[in-house]
Amino acid sequence: MNKTANFQLTQWEKTDRILVEEFNSDNEKIDAALKSNAEAVAAETAARDEEKKALQALIGQRGNCFVEFGSYTGTGNRLRTMTFSHKPILVIVRNCTNYSSPLHLVMIQGAANANGYENSSAASVSLAWSGNSVSITNSNNATYSFDRSGEQYFYAALLMAE
Repeated sequence: MNKTANFQLTQWEKTDRILVEEFNSDNEKIDAALKSNAEAVAAETAARDEEKKALQALIGQRGNCFVEFGSYTGTGNRLRTMTFSHKPILVIVRNCTNYSSPLHLVMIQGAANANGYENSSAASVSLAWSGNSVSITNSNNATYSFDRSGEQYFYAALLMAE
């Protein structure tokens, strides 16, 4: 008589005498292995459920946000007001008409000023935040107010979920 490699279950040959005790012993080994496997799966499932609950609690503490993006065409004013569906936290604007020296601007909620960059030069702009809007002003030049006439601008904004 031979035994299986993993659980040492009986493997009879044609000439072996079959005993009920061997069947019972094999059934006990199978039952114990199945029970052990079921307990391990249940423990792993419970651990994953606890991890999921903990992660959901952390997400709930962090809040959520929205992302809004789009484009506009400049009108030549020295004041550009951008209004969003929710209160902006971070706004990025990029001029894409002039690809050899594009302008870009990063605005962070609450900051009164930001620098608009074109290649290696920068120009300071004034910012005014109000509710769901931010206004960009540069008293010297509409280019740095991100509102040069006829030029296309793209923006992306991270907005608060309220």
